[in-house]
Amino acid sequence: MKHIVVTTDFSPAAEPAFDYAKKQARLIGKEQCKITLLTVIDDVAPANITFEYGLAIANKRGIVEKLEKQATEKMKELLRTHFSDYFVESVVLKPQEPVYQEIVEFAKYHDADLIVMSTHGRTGIKHFLLGSVAERVIRQSSCPVMVVPVKSVTEQS
Repeated sequence: MKHIVVTTDFSPAAEPAFDYAKKQARLIGKEQCKITLLTVIDDVAPANITFEYGLAIANKRGIVEKLEKQATEKMKELLRTHFSDYFVESVVLKPQEPVYQEIVEFAKYHDADLIVMSTHGRTGIKHFLLGSVAERVIRQSSCPVMVVPVKSVTEQS
């Protein structure tokens, strides 16, 4: 195992996956293992949608660029906070496909040996309406996927 992809959406629920990725890297030998911290910017509403009171998104490209810049800054902070002793590359993707598909394709294209990600623990109607990125990644991925449950967040508190 030479390449681990760990995903984040910048929520506190995503952070337990960082520790699991680091543990795997230590088991392998962190000098021989690359970790990629990956985030996919959520898609922005189409530019032609008009919201209540006539407000519209006038410049979708500008919004995406701003989101990308913010995500890049957040990634730098995560690298400093969680991965200072590891060889870690951070990647911010602008989605062309659904988030789960971007993760799967990134891992495949970059020869990842493992994807590590957290779940948010949504159940019932929220799970039905929002789906589960982790569930879809598991189904589509050509490499193993380690899923860290949301209970790890509450147990650590």
